[in-house]
Parts: sequence; structure tokens; C-alpha cells
Amino acid sequence: MPTNITQGNSAQFIAEFVDSNGNTTTPTGATLAITYPLNNQGTTTASTSITMTLTGAFMTATWFSSVSSLGNAPWTVTATGTFTAGASGTIRVIAP
Repeated sequence: MPTNITQGNSAQFIAEFVDSNGNTTTPTGATLAITYPLNNQGTTTASTSITMTLTGAFMTATWFSSVSSLGNAPWTVTATGTFTAGASGTIRVIAP
């Protein structure tokens, strides 16, 4: 189910990574990739990759929806380093 965000606002992503034992671990890096519509029909899209920043035990990134037209913007978070892990979802950019 998409998470709604009003066009022009920002979305903050916070990722916590755990090992196979459920213990918090810190990857050497992580990336947020998001594809967003450039027209309201969703037929033209753009993509961006944002390097996430380590904040305490979490990796964080902010995406500004002002670059997007209305519609769905699928995203993925991927860890780098000795293991790969990830999460994905969809943001729905809605009218102000």
C-alpha cells in the first residue's frame, strides 16, 4: 500500500539493518533509489539515487517530492558492503 505525500513536501527514509541473528549491524553504505513521474499520466519518469547517511545506528536519506508530478514513485533501499539487504515500497505523490 503506497504512503501518500503532498507534492512539494519531503519524505525521510530511515533504515535499520540487522544480521541473521537479529542484531543491529551497520553496512558500509546504503542507497535510496526512487523513480518518480514527470507527467500526471506516469508515462514519463525520472530516477535518482541518494547516498544514505549514517545517523547513530540508522541510515537516513531525504527525498524532495517537488521534482515529481502526481502519481506513484516506487523506491528501494539497498545496503552495500559484505552483505546485501534491502527494502522497497511506493510513495504516492498527491495534490497539495
